Formats: sequence, C-alpha cells, structure tokens
Amino acid sequence: MKMVKAPEAFIHALHKKPMTCPTPDCSGSVAVEERSRSTDRVKSFGLRCEQCDWHDTITGDEQVDPPWDEGSLMEITEEHLLHLEPVCPYDQAPVDFHSLPNPRRRARYRITCFFCGRQEELDWPPEEAKR
Repeated sequence: MKMVKAPEAFIHALHKKPMTCPTPDCSGSVAVEERSRSTDRVKSFGLRCEQCDWHDTITGDEQVDPPWDEGSLMEITEEHLLHLEPVCPYDQAPVDFHSLPNPRRRARYRITCFFCGRQEELDWPPEEAKR
C-alpha cells in the first residue's frame, strides 16, 4: 500500500487558511473555491491567484483500502475527545467528525478523511466501554 501525505495546500484549503501565490515574483492572495459535491468522498478545490491569474486544482487521492483498524479509530477518537485535531494515520490529513441522528439517544458519528476518502460510522461510547 502506498502512503501518501496530504499536500500542505490541500490542508490549507480544507481549513480555509489564507494562501499566497506560488508563482515566482508574485505574492498575490490565492482565492480558494471548493468544487466537490456533498456526495464526493474526497474534496476538490480550485485555486486562483487574484493578482497574476495563476490557477490550479487540488484534489484528494481516494484510497479507501485498507480501512482504518480499531487501533487507528481509537486514536482518532481520543484525539477528538481531547480537543486535538485528529488526523488520518494514512495521509496525516485532518479528519472530520459529523454527528448523525440516532433514535436511541446515543452519540453516533461519521468520521471522514476528505483526502483519502476513508469513512467509518461508530457509536460512542463503544459497547466494550459499557462493561
């Protein structure tokens, strides 16, 4: 399996952080436009320099196999509970926690890496923690 580290520009776009143009002799501000649809497993961003009209597109690299193992999920969850930024162990991209409706009034989350496209749904606390 190939390990790919998410590019810094992808992470900046995901966090909506300001970016400057990578073109030599240009320090213009780069406008970021999300181009992915809500059903896409990986995000895609359009980048355009407001000064020199340089443009590019950055997209995640979908690789959902192998899925996260139990140890990785526990580490991601612990980082989230400690209010740290959890990252995907395969590409170091930030991981998103999305709360899902659950009729049994238990916490249910979808955990997603928008760079590699891995997703997992889990109940919290896990069954083994209740014993």
